[in-house]
Amino acid sequence: MNLSNILGSIAIERQRRMSGLLKPDPYALVLWNQALAALKSDAERSRLTYAFTYAKGIKYKHAGLTSDIYFSHPLRVAALAVLVSGTQEADIGILAILHNVLEVSDVSADTLAEIFGMEIASQVTALTVDRAVQWHPPYKTEYYRKLMDGPHASRVVKIVDKLDNLFLLGLNPDEEVKEKYLAEINRFVLPMTQLALPYLETYLQELIIDCQKTGLLEHPSANH
Repeated sequence: MNLSNILGSIAIERQRRMSGLLKPDPYALVLWNQALAALKSDAERSRLTYAFTYAKGIKYKHAGLTSDIYFSHPLRVAALAVLVSGTQEADIGILAILHNVLEVSDVSADTLAEIFGMEIASQVTALTVDRAVQWHPPYKTEYYRKLMDGPHASRVVKIVDKLDNLFLLGLNPDEEVKEKYLAEINRFVLPMTQLALPYLETYLQELIIDCQKTGLLEHPSANH
């Protein structure tokens, strides 16, 4: 697995995501096309393209971001999940592009089950964090235990989702939340990466160290 063909340096990847706070990230589409090309057949590409069309049409509710701008995140996660997993099938990409819809839209698990099947709906539900208790240690331990006991695809999506979010952790002015977030990555996500995506471990470790060194980031809108 040659990660340099998928992920640039931490500085480059952070800048892409910073720019993507003002308009949809064009590199997300570059990754997406790479992911489509990696699939084994036109049938698999059609399945993933259908999920893309469905997900892009959802109205997302995320503070400070338009629906189109927010969509770059699940699009990147889906493309990266396909590419770093080495899969030639669409399932991981479908799960990844839908991974946050229960939290940031009005789409229900029942709707996902009707359209994409019970397996996808169950995995999206398992990936969805209960924000009311997200920092409670017993809840978080059980959350990751279920992911470890569940399908491989869910773990891949969780790892890539966390990686994608880490680049912009410095935008959060709350030092306590940042410390908790990095502690979660170190305790749960790194061990998961060692097992599920070992070739991503070094990059993730370097990203964690970089986040610890990086101070508060200035939102790009401050320069506009």
